[in-house]
Amino acid sequence: MAVKTDIKLSTMSYVIVYVQDTKKSVPFYRDILGMSVKSEEDGWVELETGSTTLALHGMKPGEKHPGKIEGQPIIVFSVDNVHEARAELLKKGVNFKNECEVVCEAGDHVGMSTNFYDTDGNLYSIFSMVKK
Repeated sequence: MAVKTDIKLSTMSYVIVYVQDTKKSVPFYRDILGMSVKSEEDGWVELETGSTTLALHGMKPGEKHPGKIEGQPIIVFSVDNVHEARAELLKKGVNFKNECEVVCEAGDHVGMSTNFYDTDGNLYSIFSMVKK
């Protein structure tokens, strides 16, 4: 039976990613992925990603990573051309899980994506529509 609610979640404001050391992680996100740092304090960094803020949350030494589970959601970034973006990130030493692959079709275009890891092993994806 469906439950009626007046609550409506409509805007995703933050995505929090757990990292071992925010100071060591920032160069990857800023210098390699090209994100602007909105704010930075000990153990917490906010990165500009459009309408949603990507926040890096530092962990205490020895603390177990809370997000490394099977079936974990993957954060996907849109790019103009997934093949070119992958090639550029590879030149910068980014570790990719897979080659570009078709994930959807729409008329004369296909959606292609490829997954990569940050310096803490968090999995991300880049995606673009390309002509067939």
